[in-house]
Parts: sequence; C-alpha cells; structure tokens
Amino acid sequence: MNSEDAVSPVVGVMLMLVVTIIIAAVVSGFAGGLIGSQDKSPTLSMDVTIANTGSYIGSGFTATVLGVSEPISTSDLKVVTSWSTTMKDNTDPGLTQAQKNMANGAIFTGGSTSLPNSANVICWAGMKTNAITNWSTAPFGIGVGIKNTNSGDPMGNASKSSINSTKTGWFGQYTLKEGVSMYAYPYGSNSGMAVGGVSGMAADSGYNGVTQYAYTLGQYNTGQADPVQAVLGSGWEQLRAGDTVNVKIIYTPTGAAIYNSNIAVED
Repeated sequence: MNSEDAVSPVVGVMLMLVVTIIIAAVVSGFAGGLIGSQDKSPTLSMDVTIANTGSYIGSGFTATVLGVSEPISTSDLKVVTSWSTTMKDNTDPGLTQAQKNMANGAIFTGGSTSLPNSANVICWAGMKTNAITNWSTAPFGIGVGIKNTNSGDPMGNASKSSINSTKTGWFGQYTLKEGVSMYAYPYGSNSGMAVGGVSGMAADSGYNGVTQYAYTLGQYNTGQADPVQAVLGSGWEQLRAGDTVNVKIIYTPTGAAIYNSNIAVED
C-alpha cells in the first residue's frame, strides 16, 4: 500500500521560512518602536568666551546661543567645565586650602559642575549677619524674554542690584533660545554698573585687580564663591591665555552632551 506525505518537505520548509520572517518583522517593529519612543536631544550651537584679564573688568564666562533646534529649559541642563594649568601663586586667598598646599609651578586640574536650581554662589561676609550664604545659581541668563528669578540682591534691595536691574534669570529658571546669553563674572566692584560688579561690595573685596590675578579678602572670605568660581571652579584665576577650558552642556533627559568644546582662554 502506497503512503503519501500530507505536506511535501519543500512546502514545509517554505512555511517555516514564512513564520520566521513574520516573527523577525514583529521583533524588528517592536524594537523600532522602542527606539522611536526614546527622548531625542535638541541641538545647540553657542559662542563661548572665557577671559582672565587679572581683574574683574573683562574677566569671566559668557556663552551666547547662536542656534537651537527648539527652546531648551535650563532646568534640563547641567554645565560641566574642566581644565588643567600650573599654579602661579599659591598665596591667592581665592584658592582652596588644598590648592594653597600645592607648590608654585605644579600642574593641577580644576573645573565645576553647575546644576539647575542648585545654589552655587556663596555671598560675601557682610551678608552673614542675615544668615544668608547660598543665594543664587550661576551661570545666569540674560536676553529677550528672561525675567528676574528673584532679587539679585540677597537683601532684597532691587534698586541697588546690578543682577536685578539687568533682568537676570538664575540657572534652571530661564530658557535657551537664539540670542540668549549665559554668563558668570567675578565679584570685585563697588559699583553695580561695572562688569561683574555687585552693588554694596567693598572695593577691596573679590577679584578686583588690587592684587592682579588674585582674590582680595576684605568682605570676601576664603571658601566663598562668586559666579565665575561657581562655573569654572576654585583656582580659575590661575588660568592664562593659551590655556583651554573644556565646556560641556549636558541635556539631562538623555544624558547627551549637546555642546562640547575646548575654549581657549583670552586675556
């Protein structure tokens, strides 16, 4: 008696191939859906300048937005700086104690991470009577549409505050759009009209050129931080023309660096 297969081997193989292809297509579509659902990082281009003139005049950090794929809230960003240089003056009052213990000529590294809405500017000694120390978050933002986060003066004297009068937002409280600038300047002036000046600061406090390339105490105490120290880190005043600072802006929802560049220090 002759026996016949219900399905030929060729047809069986073809059916197996079809099933395999269908499964592969389903898996591929599922994986593609996962990838497509992930957050995408915006794009950002900036003009960044870091200068150290040896005085508060002309020194500091600025970053102006040249282009952006979409408005970016700084609450979704962090700014990371890093650099390496040699110790020029280990007696500078603006240094940390560990930095003061280093020999002149020694190579050391520095930098800082600025987090949104996390106070990193520590006020000068005169404000300690009001139990106020950490009172603002740098880098600050300035430009069209930016409103004051709060009074730039920890005493609330808006009429005296250079930060308030220029409608400055604290980092985490403003949005990056074309034309908006981020900045951090050192203390050192008795006039709110001066670059980096904060009204009420004694003229002998901060990075004011009394001793070039060094912080002066006065009302300003060791261990306190002004805006440029907050962004570039303690010891930034040891940087000179020819040194470079790596600046990264991280988009925290994805962890991607949407800006990453080595910036040459200017004098």
